[in-house]
Amino acid sequence: MDHARMTELVEQLSEAMVRRTNTVANPDQSWLNNTTEEHQRVPFHAILARRNTAGHAGVLVADDLDDRTPLWTASRGVTISRTATAIAGAVGNIMRIATEITFIDPYFAPHHPRFRNVLEACLTACFRGRVGDPPQIRILSSDKNGADPTFFHSECRRHLPGVIPAELTVTVRRLKERADGERLHNRYILTEIGGVSFGVGLDEAQAPSSATDDLHVLDRSQYEERWRQYSEGSLTFVSEHPISIAGTRRSPDSRPPGSPRVGSPA
Repeated sequence: MDHARMTELVEQLSEAMVRRTNTVANPDQSWLNNTTEEHQRVPFHAILARRNTAGHAGVLVADDLDDRTPLWTASRGVTISRTATAIAGAVGNIMRIATEITFIDPYFAPHHPRFRNVLEACLTACFRGRVGDPPQIRILSSDKNGADPTFFHSECRRHLPGVIPAELTVTVRRLKERADGERLHNRYILTEIGGVSFGVGLDEAQAPSSATDDLHVLDRSQYEERWRQYSEGSLTFVSEHPISIAGTRRSPDSRPPGSPRVGSPA
């Protein structure tokens, strides 16, 4: 890889940098030795370094950064079964390192198990191998779901606490389209480091074994536009009053931040 491309890559990686908490570095060791030791505690997906004299399997150098290297290759789109497990598995990598996560589905209905199952699976995925504090979670729906605000809020308070980990408090808000403005139709999961679009929705299919959906990582310009539109204080849509839902669910996957127990690589 030439110097210009390497410089561009470093700039891009720096913009999406995620800082781990609860790490301990030995000042008497090199950066690479400290990093590979941290990799043993809670694995990274890969480590980028100038050299890999020890031949560590998880370390990539400049010559490795192409599509022939499995650790460096990442698909920007995937077709999955419309099950909670498949959806959470597809977005788990970004959710476990994000600090701000927004679920956007105009037709989100808290009383339907197919929505709750996906939400529970995704929130569980946030804690698998997580090495930072719990994330901030928002759910954005719309008045298109047919319920008046009072009923919608009561259904959220009734059905959602049991699917939300006890470490989390989730903010739920409904949006309304402005005249001649943006439509509330597309479904996304957006974070401060990137976003994913869904072709169908953030719910399970009624017959999951025979239904699929296409998920796509938003490119930079798409992501920035959607992040702006759905951010707090945006005037793109009319916003109803939000409510906060404190989680009550405890499970083996809901473990303290920084725990050395891991699932998939972080």
